[in-house]
Amino acid sequence: MTVNESKSLKKGARVYWRGDAADSGIITETSWDSVTIAWENGKVASVYHGDMGEIHSTSAKPKGAMN
Repeated sequence: MTVNESKSLKKGARVYWRGDAADSGIITETSWDSVTIAWENGKVASVYHGDMGEIHSTSAKPKGAMN
């Protein structure tokens, strides 16, 4: 996603790593420079808005789909 898309994310929004429905997380915090994502695998990451290129706000692949 773009910087502007990332800045418009709200707490509670679901996001997907590379659009993969099997690899999703929830936005838990937002700030002027980053968002915090609680991933379904138990990891938590703070990601700068400019580094959100691999993260999507919608799933492009069905859950469990092979590449």
